[in-house]
Amino acid sequence: MKRPLFLLAAILFSLSSISQSKPTNYNLDFTKQNQNIVHVKTNLDLTVAKNKFLMMTHGSEKNPDGEAKFLKNLIVKNSNGKPEKFNYLGEGSWEIQSPVSGNFSIEYDILLDHNTENWDHCGGYDEVAYKTSEGLFFTGYSLFLIPDVPKLADIKEISVDFTLPKNWKVSNPWIKTSKSNHFNINNDIRFLLNNCIFVGTHYEREIKIGDFELLFALGSSMRPSENDFIELMKPIIESATKVFNGSPKKKYLIIVNESTLMTDGGAFRSSFSQIIKGKVNKNSRTNWGHIMAHETVHLWNGHTLIPKQQEEWFKEGFTDYLTNILLTRNKIIDEPTFYKRFENVITKYNITRDLLQNKLSIQECGNNKDQNRYLVYGGGALVALGLDVEIRKSTNNTKGLDDLCAGLYAQFGKTNTPYELKDIIAVTNQVTNKNFQSFFDDYVTGTKRIPVTEYLADMGLQLDGFMEDVYITAAEKPSASQLEIKKGILGL
Repeated sequence: MKRPLFLLAAILFSLSSISQSKPTNYNLDFTKQNQNIVHVKTNLDLTVAKNKFLMMTHGSEKNPDGEAKFLKNLIVKNSNGKPEKFNYLGEGSWEIQSPVSGNFSIEYDILLDHNTENWDHCGGYDEVAYKTSEGLFFTGYSLFLIPDVPKLADIKEISVDFTLPKNWKVSNPWIKTSKSNHFNINNDIRFLLNNCIFVGTHYEREIKIGDFELLFALGSSMRPSENDFIELMKPIIESATKVFNGSPKKKYLIIVNESTLMTDGGAFRSSFSQIIKGKVNKNSRTNWGHIMAHETVHLWNGHTLIPKQQEEWFKEGFTDYLTNILLTRNKIIDEPTFYKRFENVITKYNITRDLLQNKLSIQECGNNKDQNRYLVYGGGALVALGLDVEIRKSTNNTKGLDDLCAGLYAQFGKTNTPYELKDIIAVTNQVTNKNFQSFFDDYVTGTKRIPVTEYLADMGLQLDGFMEDVYITAAEKPSASQLEIKKGILGL
């Protein structure tokens, strides 16, 4: 009897595995109640999730439910079309009260009132949801319910249908099919959640830069500036591809709208959202252009190069350093503006260390990124500057941070392998043929003061001032080797 029982168990397991891999479709209907509600229908296989499903939320002390606060009128039905009871477990999580697991039909409404909340704790409303006179912005997190499974990467075969009002369009980074307003997700469900969309009467423009297919979704006030955006994106993409010696080949969506509050942006796996306050022109490009370039570099460092655990100092700080370098090399900002940017970074670093007495290591600061922003971004950028200089000094200026980025991208980005701090150290050692462990022990996991004055001097630059008043100028008599290092880093 054991063998038939074994065979029966194997068959049941096989059937279970098949049922767990059924395709998932979401239908988003934007025609309800004058576009003040999005009605969502989906089918979720909850076998592995044991009848639990969730919304990936960004809760706060005042609103622990985060985006789930705006989910209403939830209905759950079994495969026979009969309603099922469920419990809300809090923080965007539900459980169906049924002894039977499997596929369930789920419907719900998303109320478009996200602007009533403060989202600063998770990057601002441009990383959640908002309304304009021309349409609606959402991230996947704010729209979709998903199975509560251990590994999101296991959920594949996802499609999305949009039911739209007349003359509306949808801009997203997914693959359009022959069916009207129907899209397939080309990877797993993380690419559904960790992306943004815009639905409305906005303007679209699609261009190709190398392996990138860029889709711009612009509000009417941003449309006159489309060429300004393209003139920025083209050299940044081309030079980032050169730095990392490769690029993520993908369709990439850029959503830009006007804001009355701030200029800000947020990067996702194959899209980014930007809001701009004020005029868009070459004079203001120092502000909005930096954010747009920073979010673009995240395509490589942040969304292709992904840390195993938090390494925000590298993800954000190195990205900010590379952003300033690439903007300078491409003459999008001039040399005095580069100096000014690093004066600001040094000032914030000094204030945080000396006046605020923050004694955390730069790596530890990433555990509370918002509170320690100046050390995560600014401290990380100064570590990048120091490492760039040290690599060049160790290799007679034949190699620099570009080579470290290319090495990490080859070993971890192209292979979809998460990296750790020890991997950054190992690749640095490979690039220089020297042991850089002490550098990281001092400035990344330790709290030793980054010798910014010395590193700038190695570039033929002079740092003067104290605390919040610092000034970078060209040294009076820089040596040839100093000027070569400066040229290697800035291209000047």
